[in-house]
Amino acid sequence: MLRRGVLWISLLFFVWLSGCDALPASKELPTLIPTEQLPTVIAMTAEAMVTPSSTPEPTSTITPTEVVVIDELDESDAASETSPVEDSNPSPTSQSPIPPAQIAIFNPGPLSKVVSPISLVAYVVPGADERARLELWGEDGRLMYRRIFNFTTSAPQGRIVTDFGFEIPGVAETGHLSIQTQDEYGRLLALASIDLILLSSGDADISLASDTLSPIVIQNPIEKELIFGDKMLVEGVARTASDQPLLVEIVAADGRILGSRLAGVVPTEKGEHNLFATEISYQINAPTWVRVIVSERGGRLPGAVNVSTVEVLLSP
Repeated sequence: MLRRGVLWISLLFFVWLSGCDALPASKELPTLIPTEQLPTVIAMTAEAMVTPSSTPEPTSTITPTEVVVIDELDESDAASETSPVEDSNPSPTSQSPIPPAQIAIFNPGPLSKVVSPISLVAYVVPGADERARLELWGEDGRLMYRRIFNFTTSAPQGRIVTDFGFEIPGVAETGHLSIQTQDEYGRLLALASIDLILLSSGDADISLASDTLSPIVIQNPIEKELIFGDKMLVEGVARTASDQPLLVEIVAADGRILGSRLAGVVPTEKGEHNLFATEISYQINAPTWVRVIVSERGGRLPGAVNVSTVEVLLSP
């Protein structure tokens, strides 16, 4: 009996070993993506899905005409027109939430009384084409002067120092001076402007800009942010002189306006910034890079007075 029991135990042990050999080898579990890396992976996936049709080839709407002067700077001009910002340029402290403006007209200041020629000092972050466009408009909407500056410096911010003349038919009139830049697709990147009193003769009365802080700051969304869905919350702070609401637009690379809405903001006389916010609906079928453009309007002439923008990626 003892021998038979041992034989049965040996047989059962052999069968059990055979069964274990027949079991399939366990597969390796997939490696999970760390949580902190998920946003980067999602963004990279969305970028990879962008097709050439959704992002056209870069173009520029700044084209030379008979009234445009393409300023090819020589070495002497480059030193004055593209040198870094001087220490005398007012700037916010490191604790200030308001960043410096992309374009700041330092001299002349708003509502200065000027005679021809005007001496201009401005600080500019050049556009994607390394250019900035200066324009002077009369009170009836006529273009009095236009010039395009090519920046030859690798510094992130350049300086424009130039003199230019004007002629008016009467003794005095209101003028509107603006500087703007564009991105690689010809969309407005930044714009700053001031009103001036143009005099045909007499003495100039020049005021300097009180500061060079950005009049419009977009706090949400942030640059290069990935946004899902069909609505976007746009909010920030603005310092405006008009009681008109801000115009907020979502503009695709091909110039299509995918959505727009007004955002109210309280005008201020003391220079402080007030909050604005609005939610914009849009429709897209594929991941699309767009520029969010916030414009202050309400000046003496139609169009934007100040503009701030950010570029973001929308995904359905």
